[in-house]
Amino acid sequence: MARPAQRIPEDRDLSIDFARALCLPVVVLLHALQMGIGGDPLRAFNALAGFEPLAWATWPLMIMPVFFICGGFASITQWRRLRGHGETVAHYVRIRFIRLAQPVVLVVLAVGAVLAGMLAAGVDPEFARTFAFRLAEPLWFIPVYAICTALVPAMSWLHRHAPWATYLGLAGGVVVVDAFTRGLGVPLGALNWLFVWLFAQQLGFGLRDGWFARRARLALVGMAVGAYGVIAVLVTWFEYSHDMLDNLNPPTLAILALSLGQVALFSLAQPAIRRFATRRAVLGTVFVFGVYGMTIYLWHTFAMAVVTAGELALGLPFPPVLSPSWWATRPLWIVAIAVVVAGCCLVVPRLEALWPKARERRTPLAAVVVWGLATIVGVGVILTQGYLPWQHGVLGWALVAVGVVGLIVGGPGKREPDVPAAGRAGAGAVSAATTAVQTSGEPRGI
Repeated sequence: MARPAQRIPEDRDLSIDFARALCLPVVVLLHALQMGIGGDPLRAFNALAGFEPLAWATWPLMIMPVFFICGGFASITQWRRLRGHGETVAHYVRIRFIRLAQPVVLVVLAVGAVLAGMLAAGVDPEFARTFAFRLAEPLWFIPVYAICTALVPAMSWLHRHAPWATYLGLAGGVVVVDAFTRGLGVPLGALNWLFVWLFAQQLGFGLRDGWFARRARLALVGMAVGAYGVIAVLVTWFEYSHDMLDNLNPPTLAILALSLGQVALFSLAQPAIRRFATRRAVLGTVFVFGVYGMTIYLWHTFAMAVVTAGELALGLPFPPVLSPSWWATRPLWIVAIAVVVAGCCLVVPRLEALWPKARERRTPLAAVVVWGLATIVGVGVILTQGYLPWQHGVLGWALVAVGVVGLIVGGPGKREPDVPAAGRAGAGAVSAATTAVQTSGEPRGI
């Protein structure tokens, strides 16, 4: 076993980095398999909709809660560090929005350019529309995660002064929303984007403060069994879908229970994960994924657009989804996407480095909120309308771009140290990542 990396900050936990690195390729792989293209005329759709083996596999493999749990761990760590240095809520919220929203500007342009090229080559506009919509779907993570992390200062205060009331209040909100939505047909489900993911983020706070580590292993096993038991009850007697992907949009009580189960299982495995993560090869892999996390997550949709455009240009057939020939071509499809993503990891950080550095000024919180909301609304427009510019894609992109520029410029007042441009990665992935860990506890990537 290799020696652990030296000078890693005390408030950094390699098990959190490992979990995020493990989850990222799982999410990208799922998105790649979900991209179905076929029919006459050609259309894009969810290839795995109704695929029963995947539906049951989502019980252990639906790992979006892990992102928010680990994000809560990382965010409260960063906020406490900044607060300890005398920084303001506005400063924290501003740097979080810049890191999350700035990479969106370039990827929207890139995907839009590929789609425009496909249309210029004579691709059916209706196929382009359905394809653009499918490509935009992973963007849901950006506004939801941005809102949750922006609320970290407030939620951390509640975590400190009223932790149980906060957990129970958020869980109660999910129950009420589900009851009104599912029982009475009142369209309140969108509220659970906030309640469920804030609950998962709060679990990350508890993980950071060692609450789960102080529990007996038998108690954690009981928590995991109980959480999955709740899901079974919801599916069996309350007509919740057994497919956790169905429970994701919008999130339901099943996802909240899944979050509890996953944090308990993760806590049980955490000591072993920490030991495993110190191996040199594992450590290097973890931090490569960390450095390029945002690039991989956003630009794998661009990669799917490029590979599909290439297939159309070459006149290659699209096998019927879930057929033996479709499954036989999936390895090539995934490898092709991975190759394009790898190229993006080499090029995109250098392009993002051309953005002007954000000069930290004492920007009023109200101004930060306004610019942050502009980015959220912009991503929301792209998410709901797709990347196509002749619909509302240009409006969405413009809102994101204006919001990011406003956040970078900041407000009048005292200048402070530079804030690194979001998504920047230095040359030499492992070296740069290890240096980042040694000098700063802030996690890279998403």
